[in-house]
Amino acid sequence: MRLYATIAATMLLAGCGFGPAKGGAELQVTGPSEAVAAFVRQQGAQIPSRATTFPQPVGNGKASARVMLPPGAGVATTQSVVQQAATAGLAIAVVAHR
Repeated sequence: MRLYATIAATMLLAGCGFGPAKGGAELQVTGPSEAVAAFVRQQGAQIPSRATTFPQPVGNGKASARVMLPPGAGVATTQSVVQQAATAGLAIAVVAHR
């Protein structure tokens, strides 16, 4: 029974954007802690939601978080994330493209 519960939980989390994104780009946003937290919430509200890490403090009231785009995410999706980060006053960098 636990196996089925684990499989079901994994499927639900992956469908909600909390599963690992394999094959897509990984972007890092950095800026004021409150702005990064709001940005992470905004990404979770997308349909489908985008997988993100929890904000991590980097000092001086700033934080960073990563957004993992799904494989095959087009240019429009990447541009949308970059635009949302810029609007929030965050710096964004491509960390990896798997």
